[in-house]
Amino acid sequence: MPSLTRTWAPALAVCLLAFSSCRKDCAPADTGPPLFGIAFSTDTLGTGRGFHEAEALSAYLVRYADANLSRPLDTVRTNQKPGNFFYVDRTLFCNFPASAGAADPHSYRLEVPATKSRFDIQDVVLQYGGPTDCTRSIDRLDALVNGQRVDARRGYVVGK
Repeated sequence: MPSLTRTWAPALAVCLLAFSSCRKDCAPADTGPPLFGIAFSTDTLGTGRGFHEAEALSAYLVRYADANLSRPLDTVRTNQKPGNFFYVDRTLFCNFPASAGAADPHSYRLEVPATKSRFDIQDVVLQYGGPTDCTRSIDRLDALVNGQRVDARRGYVVGK
């Protein structure tokens, strides 16, 4: 019985060659949902509203089954692996998959107990544009954070 590699290799090579000749500059498509990201401000001197590391590390994220933050599903803490939290340089980031629409009405609450801060993330809007040379583009990714509409494509920084 011939191996799968020898049987499929010629066909795969032709397909890859045809694909690469049409789309030379395309990165591999990311099939996962886009992330809605929030960064914790580290500006403790200028505005005085930034988080110290220990304060930021007290944070946890609660995911709700509805848009009204009334039916909690699960909680993710900063020390859990794999998690939604990660540190880069001196800044803690919180990411979660963006989901939108009546079929998936999740909402989130980001709690920072050390500073008695709370951030409610509701009404996530995710809209794709038409196809580009490589993949669909994201035309809109935003949500209400404590009642304020935030464009996640520009990044969002929270302070205490």
